[in-house]
Amino acid sequence: MCDLFALSSSNDYTPHEYLPLFAEKGKGNMNGWGIGFFRDNQAFVEKSSEQVYSGRQVHESFQRLARVIDSRIIISHISCPLSGGRHTADNHPFVLPFLGHNWLFVHVGVVEGIENYKTTLDPHLDSRAFPARVFEYLRDHMVGLVSRNPYLSLYDALRNAIQEIAAEYPGRYTFFLANESVLFVFCNFHPIMLLRESETSGEVLLVTSVREGLSSKEWLVVRPEEHCVGKLLVIAGPDVLYGGDV
Repeated sequence: MCDLFALSSSNDYTPHEYLPLFAEKGKGNMNGWGIGFFRDNQAFVEKSSEQVYSGRQVHESFQRLARVIDSRIIISHISCPLSGGRHTADNHPFVLPFLGHNWLFVHVGVVEGIENYKTTLDPHLDSRAFPARVFEYLRDHMVGLVSRNPYLSLYDALRNAIQEIAAEYPGRYTFFLANESVLFVFCNFHPIMLLRESETSGEVLLVTSVREGLSSKEWLVVRPEEHCVGKLLVIAGPDVLYGGDV
């Protein structure tokens, strides 16, 4: 299965240690990789269809990015065949602007039928991978909800959009959705691992789908409950502001 990673900090942070650890843990997923980050509130993505780990070392470009990125929120995805394609355009993260922000999105799971979804808004994502349709669906419904109720919070808009997509397209969803200051984490089938670390530049919160975490430290396990749609976390800086059932 594909793997996800996110880092959230109160200050701009360079993930020179954590991104390579993530690549090593996800080396079994060999269809490509992508890294997303923010600079001046704009979302940037670098991705590749090449293997993230080859010849007993992490991909050179992946390592370079880990040394030069400087961002409060960073997300990464290591692809596998179930991600929907072998081309660079199909690799995550995906980027869409809406509701006054640039957003990054990564996803793991299987959702039947969502590949037939047709967005009604521009821009659309130039990817055939079904997670791109998941992102467009969430975007379309969040925008629609906020247009009908301008005072609706981003959290409430996303929560309602998740309920709608889960009802219309049941499936396995684990995704990270981030703008320049807030990271949303949703899961309905796969546990998420969290670790708060203290660094010289401040505290950071690490989030990953890698089941054992990225180190031997004691990671917090967040598991979705069977009686609900899934678990939704709201993260800002090194803090989990909210974590509850949808």
